[in-house]
Amino acid sequence: MMRRAMLILSLLLGASPVFAADAPSVLVETVALKEQPMTDTVSGYGVVSPDTRSLQTISLPRSGQVVSLLVSAGQVVKKGAPLLEFGTSADAAMSYQQARQTMDFAQGETARIEQLVGQQLATQSQLAAAKKGLADAEANLRALERIGAGQSVERVVAPFDGVVAAVQAARGDRLAAGAPLLQLARAGEQRVLLGVEPDDVIRIRPSMAVRVNPVFSAGLKMTGRVAQVFGMINPQTQLVDVLVEIPGDGLMPGTRVRAEIEVARQSLWVVPRSAILRDAHGAYLFQVAEGKARRINVQTGLEQEGMIAVQGSFDAKQQVVSLGNYELRDGMAVRRSRP
Repeated sequence: MMRRAMLILSLLLGASPVFAADAPSVLVETVALKEQPMTDTVSGYGVVSPDTRSLQTISLPRSGQVVSLLVSAGQVVKKGAPLLEFGTSADAAMSYQQARQTMDFAQGETARIEQLVGQQLATQSQLAAAKKGLADAEANLRALERIGAGQSVERVVAPFDGVVAAVQAARGDRLAAGAPLLQLARAGEQRVLLGVEPDDVIRIRPSMAVRVNPVFSAGLKMTGRVAQVFGMINPQTQLVDVLVEIPGDGLMPGTRVRAEIEVARQSLWVVPRSAILRDAHGAYLFQVAEGKARRINVQTGLEQEGMIAVQGSFDAKQQVVSLGNYELRDGMAVRRSRP
């Protein structure tokens, strides 16, 4: 009987280390909750084009013919660069020659009458009439010279640095006075016509900041401003057009871009994206209190650069589990590893 009691006692003593073993725990990494500004954005896609207010139509105030075109649409030109050669029409050239002959005749007639007045063979009124005829002939000639009627061929040059937006004439075309030859867009002024979902456009206002970057070159980013919000759906895109102005000429006209319009900015509590888990009850995270994992249900919001905004009954002073949280259950012991 004694031997059996000793055996039972030895078995109990041998099992005591099992009962004294530490409860299982999970190794995790934690981060502090932090509050930072988050920006709510509306996205849209569009194409870069020259600012229409910077477009200048190149034309000549006399009739004639395009002798040669020296540029093409989309070409970048510097101030003074040749654009085209334009030949004066026969009618304009004849008008100039007639004006020149009229002025020469008026000069000779005035000189003759002045001589007759000196000989008292003509009156002062006759001299005054001759001088007026001379002044009219000179004014007519100067007007024709200003429009270039005296040039047989004129080389038209760029009035400023820019891009040839459109060529509206071809070599050999005979054009009336004032007919458009080409359009030149001033360098340094661009715009983007974005397409935005109708449900989102009500949040957009003029002067809001816009981040723009090319679709095929995400590294290049520009900043602009909303200039105008259109009030109807574009029948071709089924989106609402939003006009964005971009300073400078960092993007080539015709470039397809993605833009983010900053519609709101507020300070929110954020955690790393890896800290958020989801199940049938929604989003949640774990905080560590007295060495135990505590599940907190949260509502998620804006997400930027790997951080996500959260709302819920969390303790802003307690650490949040960022790695190892997939193994956790509410109340489970944790061991923290700080990177």
